[in-house]
Amino acid sequence: MTATPHGLRHPCILNLLLIILALFPILSARSADTVAPTITKQPWPLVEATPLPPDAWYRINCSVRGLAGEKAPADKGTNAWESTSDWLDYKKWIEGRWSYLDRVRLSAMRSWGNTELASLRGETRAVFYPFSGPDVLYADTFFPNSKYLLMAGLEPVGTMPDLAKLEEDGKLGAYLGEVKTSLFTILAASFFKTKDMKNDFNNQMVDGLMPALVVFLGRQGYTIDSIEYVSLDRDGTLHLRNPGEKTSASGVQITYFQGDRSNLRVLCYFQTDLGNDGLKSNPGFVRLMQRLGPGITYLKAASYLLYEDYFSTIRNGILDNSVGVVEDDSGMPFRFFDPKQWNVTPYGNYTGPIALFKEHYQQDLADFYSRTSHQPLTFGSGYKYVASTSSLLVARKK
Repeated sequence: MTATPHGLRHPCILNLLLIILALFPILSARSADTVAPTITKQPWPLVEATPLPPDAWYRINCSVRGLAGEKAPADKGTNAWESTSDWLDYKKWIEGRWSYLDRVRLSAMRSWGNTELASLRGETRAVFYPFSGPDVLYADTFFPNSKYLLMAGLEPVGTMPDLAKLEEDGKLGAYLGEVKTSLFTILAASFFKTKDMKNDFNNQMVDGLMPALVVFLGRQGYTIDSIEYVSLDRDGTLHLRNPGEKTSASGVQITYFQGDRSNLRVLCYFQTDLGNDGLKSNPGFVRLMQRLGPGITYLKAASYLLYEDYFSTIRNGILDNSVGVVEDDSGMPFRFFDPKQWNVTPYGNYTGPIALFKEHYQQDLADFYSRTSHQPLTFGSGYKYVASTSSLLVARKK
């Protein structure tokens, strides 16, 4: 027989102790509900950026400038392709297109963003741009102080082109011609056509979005510091991959800067399916939003995908992880901005979708515009790229 400690031999005392011991797990669980758990900081999700070696840095940034229609810095010498008729014709073409674009759209966007988005920019330096394709340009114009730009689309990343090698192989003219074709719509209108991107960024000459990405970075005055080809894991972390390796979310992490390296910025693009089925297989994109955020979500020419139930996961991910949403009417449906949680400011004129998406007319948004004072837009954006027919919403979380 087991001895009972002195003082606990009385049956009433012993029974009371047994009752307390039986209740201990329940009491512990209840107390856990009222005590804040210890928060363990998640490991940094991005890969460590390795600056390019000097020779690679020079060769890559010469190609970046060349694709942007600009010559290499004078103190770095000249490149053979800079004197070819193929590149000189391309330079003239992109300079003309860019001059037009800046005059009718970019300059006005910068001015508008500096006033209407100033307070929102101050809340976070993370910008989320799902359904972006390679459109760094519009995100950077609206959010020039972003530290992290997270992008996604269905198009492959591809690899960084080498203009010197293309010229040596006699392929420069054909390559630049393909780049012109891929950029035509966004420089003229403000968006990429989804069906065109399937061809423009998936052919033997241009094997992905990298040329378009670096054209925009180059034209905006940035220098590439590092390029890492990465994959996105289910938990929202990035890992290095070989450039030709295909994963469920193949991507690229580019660090870049303007002026000097004291303010490095990071762009991450992933080829990934943001539908519910795709995010069930690999939820990494939403989890990376959680880890980098809260951020600002930018939605433009998004094919009205967030209107569909089978995009509810990314829709909820945006609402949960954003301090603000800047969008045209093709992005988040107006009805999902709960007035108890969001303040929404309208700009421009809501004139409904283009004919291709006419079934997505929002009567509640039209009513909101009719009863709410709103400023005009001096620029067009998205499918309605003419200023008088264009609209933008700026939603701020309360």
